Amino acid sequence: MTGNDEPSSDGMEENSDRAFESGHEEREAHYPDAGYNLVEINLMRPPGEALAVVSHHLALSSITIPPATEFEDYVVYDQYGHAYDHDDLQNPLEAVDTTDVDGMVDTIQTGESKAQRLALFRLARLAEADPSAGLTAVPVLTTELQGSDPAIQAEAVTILSSVAQEHPEEVTPAAADVIEFLASEADPDVLADAITIVAEISDSNPGAVVDAVPKLAALLQDGSPADTTAITAIQRVAEAYPDAVVPITPQLTAYLGESDESHRIGALAILGTLSKDYPNVAEDTIPTAIELLDADHYKLRANAAGLLADLADAYPDQVKPVVPRAIELLDDSDEKARYNATSILARIAKADPDAVEPAIEPLIDALDEDFAYTRSNACWALGYLAAEDALERLREIKETDENEEVQQASSIAIDEIESR
Repeated sequence: MTGNDEPSSDGMEENSDRAFESGHEEREAHYPDAGYNLVEINLMRPPGEALAVVSHHLALSSITIPPATEFEDYVVYDQYGHAYDHDDLQNPLEAVDTTDVDGMVDTIQTGESKAQRLALFRLARLAEADPSAGLTAVPVLTTELQGSDPAIQAEAVTILSSVAQEHPEEVTPAAADVIEFLASEADPDVLADAITIVAEISDSNPGAVVDAVPKLAALLQDGSPADTTAITAIQRVAEAYPDAVVPITPQLTAYLGESDESHRIGALAILGTLSKDYPNVAEDTIPTAIELLDADHYKLRANAAGLLADLADAYPDQVKPVVPRAIELLDDSDEKARYNATSILARIAKADPDAVEPAIEPLIDALDEDFAYTRSNACWALGYLAAEDALERLREIKETDENEEVQQASSIAIDEIESR
């Protein structure tokens, strides 16, 4: 491959064959150190002022050349002096034979520098519209990730990101190479694509991206839009490999103070997952979670209640003060908030039934909830409370509820009440 070779002066002229009035030296001043410069050429200006950089991108596929006017034109330069005009970068869905993906892949592997870059550009646009178009290129793109040219790497990550959104299993072999791009100093577009790839892989194969967790955690401090995707990936890994996520608990705890609601929602979800096996790692979050029970966002309320429910078994005395608020949440507009409220009440009732006695009537009402697990929790709570007023309803539930788990919970609750 000749992608990193410096072109000869003849080759440079072949790629820059327009007779710009500003001359070769002025054009050369706009060759970037890496990536691509989009340059506006105004033939009405004198030499030395005729060219001006409009924008810089690491990936060629990120650039759209504006239509030329009567006195202005546009061209993209790369660090090797290659020029790309509107004809080169027109929409491949209209101009490229979409059945020639194998030809593009071959060019990416063996073509000269400009041809290779154009092939990557066209494949990136095709894969964006149809992720399956990039499937056969995955092994070659994975190899390109190991190269030294940032612009080529950026294009490869972009294509793999598109493919991963529909075919994460096909991109999984590239996981280790993609994880290397999870660094704060990475180009923002490359970083966002790399996080997307990791998140997509984590959905089907979280074990393949376990090594990404500390890198993702380090990135959470900048509050970027990609944080939501990073949190999603961490959550999926936490569900399968909580041990791998426990070390980043301090970052997650700190994230509960973020202004972005989606970030706090995600952090609460991860802490809740971890607390099921390691309640001690989230003990310090109890006061914050209690405050978030009053949040305006329904998911914040629900996830805060879920975390407190997970911690109630280990720390009933610390969670017990939320019982009055948990009773109120039984009437919340969100189904998950109501479900998690019954979880809190059931677990506190197990440890201290007197503290939850005011919840008996609302818990009996919760036996009519649509969500089966909410009904099941209510049964458990009423059993712990020895709630005789609930016996008739529990017997009815035992005979008529369509959910086997609810039937079993009601039966146990009845036995518990009748044995008192």
